[in-house]
Amino acid sequence: MGRTLDSTLGRYINVATLLSLIASVLTIYFFVGALNRNAEQNDRQLLTAGLEAASRQNETWVADYGWWGELLELWNDRRKDVLTGSLASSFSDHSAFDFVGLYGRDNGDGMAWHRETGERLRSDVLSVEQVQALREDLAHGYRADRFIATHFLKLDGQVYLASATVVGEYADRRSMTDPASDTIIVIGTAMDESFLAESEEVFLVADVALHQGAMPRGVSGLEITDDAGHSVGWLSWQASRPGLDTLRIAFLPLLAYIAAFFVCAQLIANKARALARHAAGNEKRAIIAAGTDNLSGLPNRHGFTSFIESTAATAAAKNGEAAVIYIDLNGFKAVNDKAGHRAGDDVIRRVAHRFRGAVDASIHIARIGGDEFACALVGEDRASEALDIARRLADSLAKPFEVDGRQFEIGAAIGIAHSDCGHPKPFSQLIHDADLAMYRAKADQLDKPLVFNASLGLEADARRALEADIEAGLDRNEFFVVYQPIARATDGSTASVEALLRWEHPTRGAVPPDVFIPVAESSKLIRRLGDFVVHSVCEEIGPGATHTVSINLSPAQLNDARLCERYLRELHAHGMTADAIEFELTEAVLVEDFDQAKTRLIELHNAGFKVNLDDFGTGFASMGYLHMLPFSKIKIDKTFVQTIGRGEGANKMLQALALLGDALSLDMVAEGVETEGQAAMLRLLGFEYLQGWHFGHPLPVAQLKTRRRRDAA
Repeated sequence: MGRTLDSTLGRYINVATLLSLIASVLTIYFFVGALNRNAEQNDRQLLTAGLEAASRQNETWVADYGWWGELLELWNDRRKDVLTGSLASSFSDHSAFDFVGLYGRDNGDGMAWHRETGERLRSDVLSVEQVQALREDLAHGYRADRFIATHFLKLDGQVYLASATVVGEYADRRSMTDPASDTIIVIGTAMDESFLAESEEVFLVADVALHQGAMPRGVSGLEITDDAGHSVGWLSWQASRPGLDTLRIAFLPLLAYIAAFFVCAQLIANKARALARHAAGNEKRAIIAAGTDNLSGLPNRHGFTSFIESTAATAAAKNGEAAVIYIDLNGFKAVNDKAGHRAGDDVIRRVAHRFRGAVDASIHIARIGGDEFACALVGEDRASEALDIARRLADSLAKPFEVDGRQFEIGAAIGIAHSDCGHPKPFSQLIHDADLAMYRAKADQLDKPLVFNASLGLEADARRALEADIEAGLDRNEFFVVYQPIARATDGSTASVEALLRWEHPTRGAVPPDVFIPVAESSKLIRRLGDFVVHSVCEEIGPGATHTVSINLSPAQLNDARLCERYLRELHAHGMTADAIEFELTEAVLVEDFDQAKTRLIELHNAGFKVNLDDFGTGFASMGYLHMLPFSKIKIDKTFVQTIGRGEGANKMLQALALLGDALSLDMVAEGVETEGQAAMLRLLGFEYLQGWHFGHPLPVAQLKTRRRRDAA
């Protein structure tokens, strides 16, 4: 019986041991499988994040180069040498991309450079079909307000990640650009062995390989598609097998010593936890890499968005305990234009370093665009410090930046928006408000941060409404032109007329030009208004007039590289020549972008137009400007004329201005002449031309022609 009990007990023990072993093996089997599946999924997420980061980095490059305003001018002028120096030199400066190309309307007429051929200009990098495919992706992106398209393509059997955008600096790319026909820039990065090796190193994934064609069914891999859904191949890799590693450690001790099974299980659990922590660390590093700006080291727009969408940040904004600071650098464009993009990149890095040193390390500050930064403050204490933090950020830029021995002054326009307990706002609204305050600070040239208030929002709504009315008014023919005579001082006869734009709105009534012109300038409607004035002058005055016509130009119009060409075409279509038109510009145009103003004015002068300086004495013009620019006339502001009779000093000032014109061989025009006494004094002081109500109010063209016939009779 003892033997039977022993046998039974032995059987029970054996059965229990076997069952324990089977249960343990099954448990380990499923546990190992889960670990392997999780590791494979983690590898897939890491590679997906890597491709996304590469796409966004390529888009950053194409935006930095393509939205550089001077690039379009260089392309239009076919400055191949300068383009080669600016674009092809990037291959030796860094290894970020492998080819860059510029393509015009017909896609085949392009300029391109490839890392393999260095600075040798090529036309065969991309085919017409590939450029057209990029344009189609770009047009598709425009419908979603994405102005950069990323596309996978093949060149000589090699897969490339290519990004494209319309070349030029525009405030509103949707309305001002056409991806189907405008010049585009394409930047491509080869997905070659170096690219795959870097992916292996960064994301700790082994044996990454790129296969072209469709991914076979039943194969574990990652299909590569771009934003438009085009597939160019698939990636394979050596999947991590942490479960098998664990099994190799635990399996033999489990078979040899069933008693040690539980100890081994604990070791397995500990090993599994270590592997999970390692996998989680890899994932965290991938997330950080995708949310970090490679140039500045700060979080990028994706990282900033992830932060403000976090549970803590969302709750803080909802409770009225959050703030946003928006920063736009002033003077940064001059660094790119005068010292090059490489110097601009260096300045961005140094600005980020100064910003990081100016605030506490816990404050989330990000680079969200080319020269734009944002700071999100979470918590009542932090939000209340927003103004002080913004001031510290501004003060950190006080010291000039030295680049290649040259000093550059970099400032900042800063806007701040708060979410307080009385008026909680989500971060989306805070970003909008801070951005609005920043733009107002930039427009008003403020040297201190501007805090958003309700009046700014109301003003923005009013400006948008007026902008819409201007566009509708152009469509409904509510605008018209009147003409004010400019008289010869000697006999009062009409030497020329000034074309003045007027607007009669059906509900607003007569809207003054100083109200609608600034809105048109900021919204880019100024081009349509300027074209309307020139067209009206050609239609109403026409060829054969005995006097010239003066037309005012806005500083914003000088951004149009084809301004002179378009106006010459309009004149020739009506049988007129350039010498019939005089363009007038105020002194403000000379300080916004002097180099561009000089280029455009010389173009107009060389085409036969006369160029006049208007409102002289109220702005920033100097003797140097008068020497360097092709002005024909100087118009003295009416404030000087209104001082006549108020003492000897006023008359001496006017006489000095008349002598200045004589010394520079420039005709002098006095504006705002309202009495014969003023006219007589101005004649004595040496002014050649006079303008003002004394010589005639602004008249519609019909009344102007009647007056002209009466004067002739």
